[in-house]
Amino acid sequence: MKVFLLTVLAGIVASTVRFAFLELISRLRESHVDLIQAIGTIYHGSYSHSLFRGAFVHYFFGLGAAFVYLLLLAVFEPPTVYAAAAYGGLIGFFHGTVVSYSLTVIVDEDHPLPVFRQFGYEVVIYYLVAQILFGIVAGAIIGFSHPKIF
Repeated sequence: MKVFLLTVLAGIVASTVRFAFLELISRLRESHVDLIQAIGTIYHGSYSHSLFRGAFVHYFFGLGAAFVYLLLLAVFEPPTVYAAAAYGGLIGFFHGTVVSYSLTVIVDEDHPLPVFRQFGYEVVIYYLVAQILFGIVAGAIIGFSHPKIF
């Protein structure tokens, strides 16, 4: 039960860190990397309830990813929390490579709102860094439980 609760906490906290990083980049740079709005408007094409829909999807997939990280960390069996954070960052790099490319293709080519179709290569790098941060945070929190599933 402890492992389950720490994994849920890891998913929520790591998703929040990922969102906060992308929001910070949106405010500091000219790049528009508003992940919640982009996800929330992708199927409906309107800003009506887009924050709720986007946040729901963002945190839902963040929780799912945290459980995948749990399984992978259980395989690696990191000896310390620092090692778990490092493994999480490494998993986040590979996860980020796939997610960055996928989101950029989906959002850049198929998004119904033109403001989200103006992404460039910078956004791919920001998403990749956000996923690495997600992995580090999720790995560190999950590492507290020293998961041994197998």
